[in-house]
Amino acid sequence: MNTAQTSQTEGTAVSDSTRTSSSRPSPAPRRAALAGTVVAGLLAVTACSAAQAGAAAVVDGRRITVQQVSDATSGIKAGNPQLAQGDGLDRTVLFFLVISPWVLQAAQDNGVGVSDSEARQLLTKTTSPDPGSVTVLRTFLALQKLQQAQKTEALTQVQKDVTAAKPELNPRFGTFDLKQMAVVDAPPNWIVPGSAPTATATPAP
Repeated sequence: MNTAQTSQTEGTAVSDSTRTSSSRPSPAPRRAALAGTVVAGLLAVTACSAAQAGAAAVVDGRRITVQQVSDATSGIKAGNPQLAQGDGLDRTVLFFLVISPWVLQAAQDNGVGVSDSEARQLLTKTTSPDPGSVTVLRTFLALQKLQQAQKTEALTQVQKDVTAAKPELNPRFGTFDLKQMAVVDAPPNWIVPGSAPTATATPAP
């Protein structure tokens, strides 16, 4: 608001104050307008709370942004096009970003940890891979090693930890199915609950 507008507004307020009480507008419309503004604000906050503005997922307070998912997806496509074949790469990337803290720690604790350099070896087409793509591939390799080593107890604990974290996804990417441990399509409103959603492909145990 510029100075002229401010002065005009203040002047109007002063002239209004000199009017008689009978000519003053009722405060009810103002209260209604204020209430409407508050309600609109609350609705806006509620709409954003599903995954926070700009977030692909929120996991136990940890925010994974849409940009991070996009950068990691592009990094894998650039670094190893063969790994990027098929549909739903962005959802697969998001899945591994969600579970990465628990999988990487479990792999480290069970003697099958994966280093950044080991993950970078899969990105042969680039010399400067996106950090997110490295995290995704580290998590992929760590999960694969845990499965191959039959670390059932560790894998079960990972699932419990992820479940406790209650991942909340941006509907654009689907939903996180805690039973399947996968990112799945979010069913439209007219689909009857209980119908089988499409799951993101993950390494078989």
